Amino acid sequence: MSCKITLVTPSFNQARFLEETIRSVLSQREQIHEYFILDGGSTDGSADIIRRYADRGIDYWVSEHDTGQADAIHKGFSRATGDVLAWLNSDDVYLPGALAQVKAAFEQHPDWDALTAWHVRMDAESRLISAHRIPREDPKLARWGMHHVNQQTCFFKRALYERVGPIDPKLHCVLDTELWSRMFDAGSNWGHIPRYLAGFRQHPTAKGSSWTELYPKEEQWMREHYPHFNADTPKHRLGVLAYRTTQILTGRHLLAAADARRWRGKTLDVIFGPHRLPQEALK
Repeated sequence: MSCKITLVTPSFNQARFLEETIRSVLSQREQIHEYFILDGGSTDGSADIIRRYADRGIDYWVSEHDTGQADAIHKGFSRATGDVLAWLNSDDVYLPGALAQVKAAFEQHPDWDALTAWHVRMDAESRLISAHRIPREDPKLARWGMHHVNQQTCFFKRALYERVGPIDPKLHCVLDTELWSRMFDAGSNWGHIPRYLAGFRQHPTAKGSSWTELYPKEEQWMREHYPHFNADTPKHRLGVLAYRTTQILTGRHLLAAADARRWRGKTLDVIFGPHRLPQEALK
């Protein structure tokens, strides 16, 4: 059965990075069913960037006030008609060829409810910082504290999303982790693609870098509401130790470290190739 992927990009005042995000999707537009951009009323020229690409593969976009990232994602997913969903934040990117691999994986494994893959981290100039060969998720192992979903590489069935309920609009920092927790609780089957599929950007204005007060509060909220995944217990500490040991014994940690040493400081387009839109490739 053909896999139809719906992608959503929530956006707010990320004009510096937004074009690269959009190009990383539209350069692979033939692999997806639909692409939506939900901008929260940016004042930095983001709407002009979106408008520039509106007729090159964006199925719907709007720039209006919302209550935050989760609200924008939910609005996008509510419009979705694809059977697989994902969101890509307006400062992150998909690597060339990523979406074809995701589409093929779901078509080859119709029993998968969700999947993840390897990812790299980059700086504000799109230069590689580190590489991460994260293994397959398992809801049973997650109860030992062994969960490491990278949002940028996470794709999931719309049926699973509808079953566990929408993303929580009250959360701002752990909105993805909370959603994965509900998916784990639902007994979902997770697949994995052992390839680098996405780039996660770290920069001073990113939530992880700047929301220093809100993050601890929401992490504590997660420990209270999902202690079976997040509590600081001997069981979970043992699970984390087992995970780190497995990463070393399987060679994943060492191979990722070697990739990082080889690529560090180079831009992602030099390492993985540029994001060329179909119209540009014909020139």
